Amino acid sequence: MAPGDLLRPLEGQREETLRRLTGLAEADLEREDPEGGWTVRQHLAHLATSELGAAFVIRRAAGGELVHMTREERDEFNQAEVEKAGDWPVERLKKELEEARSELRQVFTELSEEDLDRSIRWPDWPARTIRTTIPYMLEHEDSHLDLIQRALER
Repeated sequence: MAPGDLLRPLEGQREETLRRLTGLAEADLEREDPEGGWTVRQHLAHLATSELGAAFVIRRAAGGELVHMTREERDEFNQAEVEKAGDWPVERLKKELEEARSELRQVFTELSEEDLDRSIRWPDWPARTIRTTIPYMLEHEDSHLDLIQRALER
């Protein structure tokens, strides 16, 4: 089993995400970020679905399989997933984020110490291992929170 504290940085980041989500009104969810044009709702849905994607890719990598996806395929997948969230209220977004984290925790409980050093690939990612993916996941969520903050300040 992978070390229990391995996901601690991600847990802290998710607490921050959920804290920011709490208290948002429906109108807040419709605010768009000035850079990419996604709404706050879309960013939050993306965080949940991308974490489920990461759990899938990590589980496959632990089994010795590298998932191959082009940047275009990844972008199409991301767009399709956020469009599904078009009417999700705050509580549904919170539930999706919590369930995605639960799935990621489950994947990590299935990993051995040896599994953590298996290769993992994803479009635009430099070569890395499952273990070294964690800081990238942390930065990914943080960057979306920055975009959400900018949207809310508009």
